[in-house]
Amino acid sequence: MKKFLLPIVFAGILMMTLCFCGCSDSAVKAVAPTGTYIGQDNDGVDEFLGIRYGNMEPFKAATDVTTTSEDEIEATSFGANCIQPYDEVEAASQDPCSQDCLFLNVWTKDVKTEDKPVIMFIHGGSCIWGGTTDPSYDGEYFIRNLPEGEDCVLVTINYRMSIMSGVDMSVLEGYTDEYADAINLSKKDQTQALKWIQENISAFGGDPDNVTIMGQSAGGGAVEMLMADPDTNKYFNRAIINSGTQSREAVSKETVKKNSKIIFDMLGVCTVEEASKITDEEISENISDIVEKLGRAHPGLKCADGNIISETWWEDLENGSAASIDLLIGGTNGEEDWHAVDWDNGVSDPISDPESIYDYMVNTDTMRSDAYGRYYGVEVDGFYDNFIKKGDDPVKQAMDLYNEIYFNYPTQMIAETQSKNNKNTYLYYWEYAPDKDEVVEYSGDSAEVSPWGRALHCMDLCFEFGTKEGYTELTGDPDKMSDDLIAQAQSMVYSFAKTGNPNNDLISEWKAYDDNTKYNMVITADGEWKCHSNYRSDVIDYLRQLKPYGVSDN
Repeated sequence: MKKFLLPIVFAGILMMTLCFCGCSDSAVKAVAPTGTYIGQDNDGVDEFLGIRYGNMEPFKAATDVTTTSEDEIEATSFGANCIQPYDEVEAASQDPCSQDCLFLNVWTKDVKTEDKPVIMFIHGGSCIWGGTTDPSYDGEYFIRNLPEGEDCVLVTINYRMSIMSGVDMSVLEGYTDEYADAINLSKKDQTQALKWIQENISAFGGDPDNVTIMGQSAGGGAVEMLMADPDTNKYFNRAIINSGTQSREAVSKETVKKNSKIIFDMLGVCTVEEASKITDEEISENISDIVEKLGRAHPGLKCADGNIISETWWEDLENGSAASIDLLIGGTNGEEDWHAVDWDNGVSDPISDPESIYDYMVNTDTMRSDAYGRYYGVEVDGFYDNFIKKGDDPVKQAMDLYNEIYFNYPTQMIAETQSKNNKNTYLYYWEYAPDKDEVVEYSGDSAEVSPWGRALHCMDLCFEFGTKEGYTELTGDPDKMSDDLIAQAQSMVYSFAKTGNPNNDLISEWKAYDDNTKYNMVITADGEWKCHSNYRSDVIDYLRQLKPYGVSDN
């Protein structure tokens, strides 16, 4: 069930009750350096919600919280998500949102159990949407479903996005260097959360020397950037990336500067002082128009600024900047198949002509033409046409190419790159999806299915979190979700976080990726786990003619 922010009045009554009566029978305490946090026992899961991990000033890097262990802090309701355009599918956009959104949540079976692996999850949403109130990210289910005798600490975080995280303040009058970090505040916030974990997670039973960061989509892109940077990857040991390559590119400072002029003009802001005083209401009133105006070059994309994010972060990975980080990475076979849906005629019927898919790819390449690290190739002479000829269905082939260029091919290349520096690198390919007709029958016009019944973006994450009711537009009837597959996916994540190896008793043997065998664990359409060597090699070999934009041949 979705948890909403407690009304202010009720929160006040609860605090008075705690003050006069002490902790309730269901309350649990974690005494940490930054506070004595009062959470709740949720039927066997210790749950702490809405913990502030950094103090926020608009367009500035967060500072450390100043509370101490002597401060008793209620942690029973989610903090605000970052301001974002309202969206019928993005549940977080429908909950309270604010610029002041630097909150995290903690779940564990028992805070008294020590030295447990820690997982910090970074949500996706194209650097625009998302937040921890989304029921899909409710960590209760992951913790509750762990095998008897096993426990970990799961942390989910909010962070600044969109125009609150990726602007160049130097376009405004009165600019000073104290606003230089505004160009990449999402990464700064994520680093701040990792610092908070290092200092405080022992109070919840977590081992600060065994931290895994996990992200999906834009969150996966964030994981890549954190991995590539030795100044941030010192805070964690392992990384899990789900379909993260959509947002792993880093646009140039020139693009951000151009976009920032448009953003502040639309906000009616001319000076740094005006920007620092802009209200939540003013941002909320304009954010949808700004996002629509900027399109695929939208605000909040990571910037290769040479300070917070290296201008050569991809080559840094190749050269071993993340050699100490174990990696589990993968994606789905139908990532964004919804681009091939004929929405005018039905939620599951394919379009008849691939032209719109081609145009979307060209538009993406054009809008992000200076995105260092991103794979291009649609307009390379003969590349698109020759790929289309490889299949009988041109629409499906065009969609395959889209999914490959923006997701699955770069995913494999990251595994290939990291495996040369760390042998604990594991690749997966998720093909399982519930029957599309059953999903449509359950969810109606809100259903999100592939015309070919493939696994869409987020499908793997639904099983890894196991919330069942979190994303029914994608998974359909919660009662029909496979408990076995949920257990297998969660064991994959937990085992990797605990040991750096995803193998567990519920799946077949999973061999690490290396440059020769290229082992890939395939979660098949039938829900079987099968480890293949050189899986989809014909497609991968064709795509090898592409290299990341801006990367040298040396």
